[in-house]
Amino acid sequence: MATILIADDASAVRDVLHEVLSQEGHEVHTASTGGEALKRFEELKPELVVLDIIMPDMDGLMVLDFIRRIDAKIPVVMVTALTSEGLARKVAGDPAVSFFQKGLGMDRFLEIVTQMLASGSRSTS
Repeated sequence: MATILIADDASAVRDVLHEVLSQEGHEVHTASTGGEALKRFEELKPELVVLDIIMPDMDGLMVLDFIRRIDAKIPVVMVTALTSEGLARKVAGDPAVSFFQKGLGMDRFLEIVTQMLASGSRSTS
């Protein structure tokens, strides 16, 4: 299974996603801020990152930008309460980004994670 990093400032969300992914056999690590996520990303070299879009120190898009400088192809699932057209446009050119809208259920979340892991390709940088 895969090593996955979850970054979300809401502990309840982190805990639920951690439990769901762990039950699927993944090695799951968490971060509560964007800065912590970047540090953990560099340490762990995960195969997939789950990023909350709104975090207090830096938003998920900023974290994604830094991650892309390190690894241009790692799959990323952006977690949001509401996917806006403007937000979708910001990452439209990145095929390794998908969105999960909170409230759609864990079955849908697992489906997205499985698809992203299956289609994702790691860069060698």
